[in-house]
Amino acid sequence: LQAFQEREGHANVPSAHVEDGEKLGSWLQKQRTRYKARGLSEAERKRLSASAMSDEEVERLEALGVAWDVLAEQWERMFGLLQAFQEREGHANVPSAHVEDGEKLGSWLQKQRTRYKARGLSEAECKRRRASALSDGEVERLEAVGVVWDARAEQWERMFGLLQAFQERAGHANVPSGHVEDGEKLGVWLSDQRTRYQLRGLSEAE
Repeated sequence: LQAFQEREGHANVPSAHVEDGEKLGSWLQKQRTRYKARGLSEAERKRLSASAMSDEEVERLEALGVAWDVLAEQWERMFGLLQAFQEREGHANVPSAHVEDGEKLGSWLQKQRTRYKARGLSEAECKRRRASALSDGEVERLEAVGVVWDARAEQWERMFGLLQAFQERAGHANVPSGHVEDGEKLGVWLSDQRTRYQLRGLSEAE
């Protein structure tokens, strides 16, 4: 593990990683299980056949940078990248395909929106969908950097605001199809709204 950490600069060994012929990733997962066993009663440890880690072992592994909760560690890293994006761009509406510092930040943010929706589901429904709901603390931190849960509604409001600006300036709202307003394709958006209006008169089958 020390050799891996010195070479890679971190101690988050992938679960399937083999180092010098040894299953290092699997071993580290067992150490995390042993760390969790520290919080169990002796009877519970016996039932699970789990041996608790000693204080010295904990200290030595933490000194190398071992994270006990890998998911929490990864969440914090992605949130830090989101903060960097927001500070640079002035908003937190990360495009779905955006990559920040080698990480799929856009994809991660979409998952957080899915996890936000899961807050309204029952525990059984969450299990069925394999969805973990965001905690109150995670929601507060994401909202504090300006994350919008319904990105489509937010985009519609932005485009409507641009249409209002166009109308006030031009005296009408007949935006040319190729017109771009403040970097957004306002003409194309308005054409889409007209199409959506026409669809109101069609049946679901049509």
